[in-house]
Amino acid sequence: MKGAFVLLLILVGFSGMAFGQTLSQWFLVQDSIAGMSYVTDLPVTAIRYGTPGKIYRWHWDGNSDNLLLELRETNKKGTSFKNGGTLNMVGLSDKELKWVREVNYNSSELKQQGSYYFLTDKKKNFCIDPETGAVLWENKNDFYFIEPFLNIGVGYPIQSMSNKLTAVNLSNGKELWYRDLDRSFGWDDAYMLNDSVLLISTNGLRAVHLVNGAGWSYKANTTKKEIGKMIGVNAFGLLLGVFTGVYTYQDQPDVASDMVSNMLIDPDESIVLASRDQIARVDNAGNVLWTTPLPEKITSKSSLFLVDSVVYMINRGYAQYNGGFSMIGDPYLAAFDLKTGNRLYLTLILEKKEFIRNFQVVNDMLFVVFEDKIGFYRLGDGTLIKEKVIELQKDEHLDAFVESGIYWKRNDSEFTDLISEFSNYNLMMTTQGRVFVLTDSLERVFAYDKEELYHIATQNPRYALITNNDSDFVVLDASDNPVAALKASGEMFLYRDKLYFFDKDSFSEIDLSQLSQPASISVWQSIFKQVSRFIPNSYN
Repeated sequence: MKGAFVLLLILVGFSGMAFGQTLSQWFLVQDSIAGMSYVTDLPVTAIRYGTPGKIYRWHWDGNSDNLLLELRETNKKGTSFKNGGTLNMVGLSDKELKWVREVNYNSSELKQQGSYYFLTDKKKNFCIDPETGAVLWENKNDFYFIEPFLNIGVGYPIQSMSNKLTAVNLSNGKELWYRDLDRSFGWDDAYMLNDSVLLISTNGLRAVHLVNGAGWSYKANTTKKEIGKMIGVNAFGLLLGVFTGVYTYQDQPDVASDMVSNMLIDPDESIVLASRDQIARVDNAGNVLWTTPLPEKITSKSSLFLVDSVVYMINRGYAQYNGGFSMIGDPYLAAFDLKTGNRLYLTLILEKKEFIRNFQVVNDMLFVVFEDKIGFYRLGDGTLIKEKVIELQKDEHLDAFVESGIYWKRNDSEFTDLISEFSNYNLMMTTQGRVFVLTDSLERVFAYDKEELYHIATQNPRYALITNNDSDFVVLDASDNPVAALKASGEMFLYRDKLYFFDKDSFSEIDLSQLSQPASISVWQSIFKQVSRFIPNSYN
């Protein structure tokens, strides 16, 4: 037996050295046990790839074999990053290092947008070939939106307040057209209206044909500058200076912004948009079909949705003030006829110092969520049916309705999707991660603590990884049956049947096919991997 074991060690040693020669010497490769398969009752092995530097960020486009690692230099203690670093493209299949590119983080930043990689350096934007690391072209624009099928990106000059919106052919970096489009407060939304027209929400609507720049615009008031207030402040500052010798002066007015709704696209491909003073319907050629005034003093950020031929508006009671969140206006509900714009009703919600945090529509009922209570209204006429104060813990607030991806652990072998379990109830999550199961009359049926609940970290059609602490994970199959338990980090993704996860100086790979392999194969793999841990590392 002893001789057989020595022979096994020798065989494993040769096996490990041969395996090591197929990997890039850039990695320090180690095998480890990452968990246990419930199907085979055998350990789940992971391959850890140590990197020669700290992982600052990582990028994967969701489809390709390429993994881009940003490795950044640190101080001697490893507690803070320095400016030097490298971009490193790794092939996931063979773990070969495809290319390395130095980067100075004092002046440069890498951005991944879809399958495109851009390296900004001062006022230039370099498009990087993911296969070679070479610069394909350079431009001076930072892209706000990319359309991959047309291979066109639109954006504004880097490190500039210019409103010159430019379209760029992403295959060669050539500029196609430019238009002036205000971006003082950013874009509120962007949506492909069809296969070639981009619809942008910023101070109204702007439709642009991505190939030639043609299009139309509809202006709306989504901001408010308080010039009168600035004049008053400066007058007081001047008067104060006369008496004290200390003058104060405000050179820019305070600005309330983001007083706009989502872009609601109706079945006729017309667009409905609410701003701070009116709601309008515009057809896809830019013709205004109707406008209806809104109470300007109380209107702020809003949400629109369509049921049959009625547009419903929820005024949330908040907006941005000088770039930060602020309660502005008052919450209210309103309904409008889609064809004519006639207002059917407007219901004020008399909440002082409150805003609408979330809402949900169930049949003809609208549930509206505040800090510690939920009210539900009849959509047909906007009348309040009932309000319910929810008993909460200290510093806990109501947050959002649960739609999917939350599991309850019944026992070690059964995890239940709460949405499936309580399909006829309302699930409300709090800021502390608890979930309440509520009837339509807002009576509490169950309350689940955060420790009992799991959320999906990553998934594909075959597997879902769920966790309640971002370090211990349960692998569920397509039928929500637990098939394995794993130790990993919360930064992860699934590519085909392999799981990748990251820590500060390595990434690991777990082949999930081993979760259900025949026991005879898995046993030998487990033995070989465990024994190989005692073989001198041939990768150093």
